Amino acid sequence: MDKRLAEIQKRLTNEQKDLTIFVRHVFDEYDKKADEHRRLMASNALAGIKTSGVEEKVFYDTIQETKQWMLDVLERTVQDFEHTGDKNWNKNFPDGVHDKV
Repeated sequence: MDKRLAEIQKRLTNEQKDLTIFVRHVFDEYDKKADEHRRLMASNALAGIKTSGVEEKVFYDTIQETKQWMLDVLERTVQDFEHTGDKNWNKNFPDGVHDKV
């Protein structure tokens, strides 16, 4: 995922790179939460509290799917940025990618 995020970042202008910084920060927070969860489950195991393997798998799968989903949304946003002004481009997001103040 880091490789894909870096590839997306290369396609953005300096003004737009904040998007990838935001996504990187969210990914870092997910990693922190996963580490906290891992530590909690380890302490529960030491205390004799059993954890469900299925629930653990769902937890980590959900984090991975969410990260993948965020990268997909970022990719489509970048595509809309790249095709700004292209009248033949069908926007990924109907409201566009530019601030309409």
